Amino acid sequence: MTEHPGYRPNGPTDETGQPPPPLPAYVPPSSPSPVPEADAELRARAAKSLADRKDFTVHLTVYWVVMTFLVVIWLVTAGWGSYFWPIWPMLGWGLGLVLHGLSLTWDQEPTEDQIEAEARRIAQKRGQLPPGSTPRD
Repeated sequence: MTEHPGYRPNGPTDETGQPPPPLPAYVPPSSPSPVPEADAELRARAAKSLADRKDFTVHLTVYWVVMTFLVVIWLVTAGWGSYFWPIWPMLGWGLGLVLHGLSLTWDQEPTEDQIEAEARRIAQKRGQLPPGSTPRD
């Protein structure tokens, strides 16, 4: 067999004829899991979020059923052209329903500054720190 220029029968070598050192083993990064299913804390928060949405859906469904029932009572007892009294429970309960819906968007983690300020406030309230000092002093 004819040898070609650049042909190396035993693989690549350096100038001394030695093979190059082996590549280091791959070490994965130590950051949080890139797969959300593997992160227990993330799964717990997702489960809570889904349960909160389900609770809101149940709340909304009950609201519509009860309000429909009240309007039917109004129609049967007083009818069109009379005082529409179901508006008051609609507005009162509706306000609670709107606040419940908005609360689903309030799921924000506190910042470190907020946690530190709250810890400082509690410590001052207990008399453990003089007013105006910080826990680091």
